[in-house]
Amino acid sequence: MNWKDFFVGIFSILAILLFLFYWFLPFEEMNFGVHKNSEFSVGNLSSQMQFYPNMRFESNEISYKIDSDCSLKRKQDMERSFEYIENLTTLEFYPVENNEEISISCKDDVRPSGGNLFIAGEGGPTKVISGDNFYLIYEGEILLLRDSKCEKPNVGIHELLHVLGFDHSENKNNIMYPVSSCSQTIGTEIVQKINTIYSYPSLPDLSLENISARAEGRYLDLNFSVKNMGLRDSPVGKAIIYGDEEIIKEIEIKVLKVGQGVNWELRNVWIPRKIEKLKIEIITNGNELSLDNNEITLQKLMS
Repeated sequence: MNWKDFFVGIFSILAILLFLFYWFLPFEEMNFGVHKNSEFSVGNLSSQMQFYPNMRFESNEISYKIDSDCSLKRKQDMERSFEYIENLTTLEFYPVENNEEISISCKDDVRPSGGNLFIAGEGGPTKVISGDNFYLIYEGEILLLRDSKCEKPNVGIHELLHVLGFDHSENKNNIMYPVSSCSQTIGTEIVQKINTIYSYPSLPDLSLENISARAEGRYLDLNFSVKNMGLRDSPVGKAIIYGDEEIIKEIEIKVLKVGQGVNWELRNVWIPRKIEKLKIEIITNGNELSLDNNEITLQKLMS
């Protein structure tokens, strides 16, 4: 071996060592701060009129079943109650043989199924899921224990509004007053609240939450959560993590039910170079109530 080959070999080894040092050894620790887009929020649309804020069924088309134990008059009164609310609002009610959202019974000894209790009176929601923007009603039950003595089916309307989430009113002229009279009417504020709450389409709404990130050298630690705050189960999607606009990692997001979330704790994720900005983006094939909360950018904090 001549001296030229020897020095070329030494130089090559040094170059490789410098390359490995640059890529693998931690040069500095970097922390990232979150820059969030404006979050989608509907606020408290129902004020104090409902048991919980913004109570609604998934869709404005709501199924029901009237048990055979109801007399013809009570059955007809309940159907008229549905028609009355339909004529005032954007809601539509339709009968089914099973898997109904609203169950109507007329037996005194009947109690809500599954050990559930009514939220109020002789009718109300029996299965409710809490979300950030809505309280989603999955099931409701009505017990028609007495006939309506009025031309208008006040009893059925009163109990149906309970199922829709509306509490009693202190106004004696309002149909939601605890003591019934034939002169009572449904308040315009109830109609307005129903139409406002149901103006939002029945869609999922995935949101990025609880984000933190730290990089040391070429390794990234990242924590984040995804939650479905919408009105319907979300489709399968993915979370894409970018470092300075280059994709670092992709993660599959499985179907999330309403109110359900999932958390990821990623450790020692390889990043190809020193980065100044991280971005997390949620991608799905379906529409959502809002896309503003599907993307979050994290900037390097100045030391």
